[in-house]
Amino acid sequence: MRRLVFGLVLLAACGTAAAQPPPGLPSARVQHTFPMGVKAGTTVEITVTGTDLEEPEKLLFSHPGLKGEYISPPKDMPDPKDPKKTVPAPKANPAGPHKFKVTATGDVPPGLYDLRFVGKWGASNPRAFAVSDQIEVAEKEPNNDVAEAQKVELGTAVSGVIANATDVDYVSFTGKKGQRVVVSCLASSIDSKAAPLLEVFAADGRKLTANRNARDNDALADVVLPVDGDYLVRVCQFTYTAGGPDYFYRLSVSAAPWIDAVFPPVVEAGKATPVTVYGRNLPGGQPADGFTSEGRPLEKITVSVTPPADAVTKLTSLTRVDPINALQDGFTYTLKGPGGTSNPFVIYLARDKLTIKTKAAGTPETAEVLSGPGEVAGFLAKRGERDWIAFSAKKGEKFTIDLAADRVGANGDFFFSIRDGKDTKRDLSGEQDDDNDTLHPFGFSTRTTDPGPYQFTAPEDGKYYVVVGCRESGYLSGPTAAYRLRIGSPLPDFRAVVMPYSRYFQTGSAAWQGGTQAYYVFAHRIDGYAGSLAVTAEGLPAGVTAQPLTIGPAARWGTLVLKVAPNAAAVTAPFAVKITGTDAAGKTLVRPGRPASVTWGTPQPDQNITVVARLDRSLVIAVRPEKAPFSITADVPNATVKSAMGKDEKVNGPLIVLKQGEKATVPVKVEWTAADKPNVALTAEPLLQQPQNQPVTAQFAAQPTKDKPEVPVTVDAKSNAVTGPYTLVLRGVAQVPFTKDPMAKQKGPNVPAEAFSTPIPVLVIPNSVVKLTPGALAGNSLKVGTPGELVVKVDRQFDYAGEIKLKFELPKGAVGVTADEVTIPAGKDEAKLVLKAASGTKPGAVSNATITATALYAGKYTITHEAKVTFTVVEEPKKKAEEPKKK
Repeated sequence: MRRLVFGLVLLAACGTAAAQPPPGLPSARVQHTFPMGVKAGTTVEITVTGTDLEEPEKLLFSHPGLKGEYISPPKDMPDPKDPKKTVPAPKANPAGPHKFKVTATGDVPPGLYDLRFVGKWGASNPRAFAVSDQIEVAEKEPNNDVAEAQKVELGTAVSGVIANATDVDYVSFTGKKGQRVVVSCLASSIDSKAAPLLEVFAADGRKLTANRNARDNDALADVVLPVDGDYLVRVCQFTYTAGGPDYFYRLSVSAAPWIDAVFPPVVEAGKATPVTVYGRNLPGGQPADGFTSEGRPLEKITVSVTPPADAVTKLTSLTRVDPINALQDGFTYTLKGPGGTSNPFVIYLARDKLTIKTKAAGTPETAEVLSGPGEVAGFLAKRGERDWIAFSAKKGEKFTIDLAADRVGANGDFFFSIRDGKDTKRDLSGEQDDDNDTLHPFGFSTRTTDPGPYQFTAPEDGKYYVVVGCRESGYLSGPTAAYRLRIGSPLPDFRAVVMPYSRYFQTGSAAWQGGTQAYYVFAHRIDGYAGSLAVTAEGLPAGVTAQPLTIGPAARWGTLVLKVAPNAAAVTAPFAVKITGTDAAGKTLVRPGRPASVTWGTPQPDQNITVVARLDRSLVIAVRPEKAPFSITADVPNATVKSAMGKDEKVNGPLIVLKQGEKATVPVKVEWTAADKPNVALTAEPLLQQPQNQPVTAQFAAQPTKDKPEVPVTVDAKSNAVTGPYTLVLRGVAQVPFTKDPMAKQKGPNVPAEAFSTPIPVLVIPNSVVKLTPGALAGNSLKVGTPGELVVKVDRQFDYAGEIKLKFELPKGAVGVTADEVTIPAGKDEAKLVLKAASGTKPGAVSNATITATALYAGKYTITHEAKVTFTVVEEPKKKAEEPKKK
């Protein structure tokens, strides 16, 4: 299933994306590099090709042990007509290929790292670059037939390209009888569009094995050599329908270990755990109980792993991490053998106490019993099998049931249901399958074949079962069909992904002086976490500041704006983003933002086409000395709020406070550095996917022009908005003339340029924090001269627990009845108003007298609520006249 999903996403993105990026101001972009790897402790010369790659400076890597030095082209070249003379060398193509010398120190661990080009137009998008302990060579043409096969040694990695749709590449190697040789062809893992078919042949032409799509578009084959001699490896694009520079691959032929699975796939943080590694060529490996992967027998060994101290809340990987896996916590594990170091493999972290399934659990009678809230790690040991997990619950007890398989590397579509312990045929949940929720539907799609978290409330005391199955269990079983199942109380938390704003095309950073650089922050809320999230940036260079950003309780997305000072120095630097929230107990939670970017996108924005994206190893900002054409400022202190009473009130501060249903008018001004002062089209960045559910929106009655650079923007807090802080950011786009040549006499063509506003912080507060219910006077009447008690009850809302002041007022024109103001103490729900009708008060009905409840929300915002009461004032009883005394 995962293979099909990845293939469809790549087809959709690559089918619409051309090599040229969308129109706009220049921003360095790398399309491909060659070769794609280096052996640790050595140096290699590579080429980099892309767009907007003028004036190369260096390559920037995500590991400090990797350096990339630019190799300047020669200024002169031999004269073709007279070799004794020289002529000026032709001008280098800005798109490349540009040459660099890459050096890897000997302590760089084998794995994949990010490579970025740094030049005049900023720092590029990342491309994967491998470090290994193997011999690194580049493909040598011609190698299109058996007789032309490129000879390599065992323990060699070959960087190659499927140059056209019918291109076929051959590699040959020599081996000994009985050797198990693993042949890996990385494609999607190294950001390639290729979908290679991998075949291994004996010298006599017999096909020994073949593979494709072992993991996404990567291919993996292994063979136990039948005789001493030479063998052939054949690589081509499956179906022969595509090829070109973007269809590169990395072919490894070795006897090094290969890890197919680790069980359990999750371990507890900070705890040494024995795990079983399943794979091929494992040092000291034993037959793995008949388990296979891709039809090939696996070996197994037991090792102890301890997660790194900083693994909690992080996902550190030396291999590609797709959006499906990007929200898990985990770390990289490798294994060393006589033939070299294994492929990097991610082991994930459990969120609760872990139970490891160690026996068959295919029936209710053999079910794995969970002794308390926690996680179970298991795998389907036999084809067609389902696992039964038992747990006990008290009536009314609430559980979160969360099954992860696709998200922890299993290549299957898993599902579950909850069964009654008394009648196992009684399904209490219905079959729970694919989770359609996603961080972003197109820019970073985390949609998975795993079920979504399910909230279960026990209907009675007793035993219950969770039954776990897989759609592909007819052929998929063993440790590669592993899962983690959490059955426990909700553990609210959050994770976040941060990626450059251009969510539909690969991009890096090109921040101009006086301008802005924006990043999307996608918040993943776990187990119902509903708090506000404050987003901050650390490690920014001088002259760059992060604008305040809060992702409110009803928001999923936020736009982090980095503002570049007009005099900021040119620099390229990594930085980090942190997200801070609080748990229910008030404890501060700090989580790192996980960098991400588009690998292959579409040049047409907002086409609802899911792009190919992945996690990166770092965030990078590149400041350049060019001047941004315009800037956008939201004048929040001079905004006005139109209250429910229709009165305009000036904000006079950095925060707009709106009650649900209220609106504010914010002056927004554009300032140009461009002489032409083109019109700017403003839009508001969304806070979540569904526009109709936005808690706070912005409307534009007019757009800025050079004659009217300031326009009013209406900010609307919806009447049903979830209360809390939110940050609105406006994006402006203008068509500006541009040419790369500063000496050009004529203006260049118009290109779209964008800028982001200073933030508009909005605090939405409730209209009312109580429901007010006044009782009635005794007999619904108040006697003149006799006090009457009126009990007022309140139903508190929005977790308001503070004091509530009660005030009584007569309707206009009425006099004579009064009541002292009273206070309902914090945490209490009622108080008594004592009404008094002064002597001489006119008897009769009192209609619609007002009781006003006043509360101080969040300790500073006054919120009132009114209720009406009606009663009758009656005369004071007359005293009977005394009878005259008899004489």
